Amino acid sequence: MGWIVKDLGRFLFGRDPAVHPKTRLGRALPLIGVLAGFLCGLMAYEYYLGNVRHPDWILTVIASVLIGLTIALIPTRPLLAWRVAFVTAILTSLRIHIDQGTPWPFQPVQILTYPVILAVVAIRHPRGVVLWTGLSAFLLLIVYVLPPNVPGLLLALVAVLVVGDQVRRRREVQRALAEEEERSELAQTRRAIAEERNRIAREMHDVVAHHMSLIAVRAETAIYRIEGVPPAVAEELQAIAGTSREALTEMRRLLGVLRNDSVPLTEPQPTLDDLAGLVREAREAGVLIEYSPLPGAEVPPGVGLAAFRIVQEALSNARRHAAGAPVAIVLFRDAAELRILVRNEPTGAPLGPEGKGHGLLGMRERAAAVGGTLRTGPTADGAYEVVATLPLDGEA
Repeated sequence: MGWIVKDLGRFLFGRDPAVHPKTRLGRALPLIGVLAGFLCGLMAYEYYLGNVRHPDWILTVIASVLIGLTIALIPTRPLLAWRVAFVTAILTSLRIHIDQGTPWPFQPVQILTYPVILAVVAIRHPRGVVLWTGLSAFLLLIVYVLPPNVPGLLLALVAVLVVGDQVRRRREVQRALAEEEERSELAQTRRAIAEERNRIAREMHDVVAHHMSLIAVRAETAIYRIEGVPPAVAEELQAIAGTSREALTEMRRLLGVLRNDSVPLTEPQPTLDDLAGLVREAREAGVLIEYSPLPGAEVPPGVGLAAFRIVQEALSNARRHAAGAPVAIVLFRDAAELRILVRNEPTGAPLGPEGKGHGLLGMRERAAAVGGTLRTGPTADGAYEVVATLPLDGEA
């Protein structure tokens, strides 16, 4: 029952909600209301002069001004307009006695204005306020209208309020749908941004980290691979290697900001045929690799991309964690799947904890993206293996 008292207070003292029209007609409504109020005030004044015996001039002017003010307030302040109309109805019925035999003591402008005000109030205000407005209008009917006319007018009053309330509810539903569509578009935009950031992060790790580690390894091993390197050149190469490793560290920090592991994979360009160039670059950096390509092997683009990235990351991990150890890359393809084995021989040094960087996670995501599986870990003889099984129909 608390809402009844609350809405009664809003009906008596509350303000009308602000209106923000978006069309020219909507912006012109306040001016139209003022002009209509002025004209209707003049019409009410003329009506009182012709239908009231011995009119009180001051009271007649006041009543005409109030009627005009009521109409002027309808576009912007309908609830205030009803309050003014209610007071005007009581004032005119008590002090201005119309000679013409009508079933109510109101003049035509008032009678035509009341349904309009009630409809606008029902459209602009919540149901509780509309209920109190309807009760006050019903009170006017009971007190001032002849009893035979009350039922019909009451039905008309209820119809106006119900129609206005339904219009308000429809507007609220449309507004809620528009807000939901806006939130959905915003969510899609954020998802697209997250996907792009994820793609950038993965490509930075797969491509940039690969080449940066190559630079670092080649700079560090140049003094052993090239005879007669001057001390100044050797010092410069060591500086290049150190700068490359610092750049790798900063890039991994950046990946922590960019990467969103919940966003699905997007497809870049490398394929299975590019593995030969990847192996050649690693051999030039001093890595001992055994690799036999699959001549004429045709695989779907997504499977080829996943295979390239998995081998690329496995080689990068082998250079970082098993420097100097020989690496073997074995590919096998049948009618159903492509299997990849990347194995680096034991180095005697303990391996670091598995799975805390982005590399292993990226390899697993690459395999899962095409419906495959990935297994990584040390073997019984101390080596380390990366085994991927990629179904050739995984994209479907």
